[in-house]
Amino acid sequence: MSDLGTLTPSSGALTFFNDDEARTVEAFAERIIPDDGNGAGARGAGVVYYIDRALSGFSSELQPVYRLGLKELDHFSRRETGQPFVELDTDQQDDLVRQLIGPETGDATEGLQFSRSDQERGVADDESVDTTLLQRVAAIIREHTVEGFFCDPVYGGNRNAVGWKLVGFPGAHWGYTAQQMAAGFDGRTVPIKTLADLRSELANLPDNSTFYRNGE
Repeated sequence: MSDLGTLTPSSGALTFFNDDEARTVEAFAERIIPDDGNGAGARGAGVVYYIDRALSGFSSELQPVYRLGLKELDHFSRRETGQPFVELDTDQQDDLVRQLIGPETGDATEGLQFSRSDQERGVADDESVDTTLLQRVAAIIREHTVEGFFCDPVYGGNRNAVGWKLVGFPGAHWGYTAQQMAAGFDGRTVPIKTLADLRSELANLPDNSTFYRNGE
């Protein structure tokens, strides 16, 4: 079952979602990138806060997709299981997610566009489920989950750089030395830096020659 206590004021303010919507998105995102036991899952990375900020900013045109799609997801979950999505155990959530976006590997769901007629239609009645709407919102949540897991933490996700640590990415650097750029170099040995770290270093930038190869 989803941890309903995750969304607290100390976790960050919500700018678009209400608490119920945020919990549902968080639970869905956690099934896309689940915790491996070390806190490296979508929930631990704060992916829901990245999505929330995106919907209040550069992805604001997707607000209707989430508003209607999350209602439809709840409707679908209640019809299939008798409970809202956020209250299902992880196995049940996985089963519903697979129904919407397919197995863990395979082609992405098509049809991310959200037309005016879709927006005007609203949520399906008690006896039917709008599969097209569900597939669209599920595909978009998946895309936003990946973005939020690997973005710079300044955008709300990738808390403590968990996404970067998972793949061995050193983050944001002014540049790399010739040794660091050489084939076979282990990028995990480079200390991870974020955009916030770079901002704090503005007054003490290294000399440009640090990044030259063979003095050129």
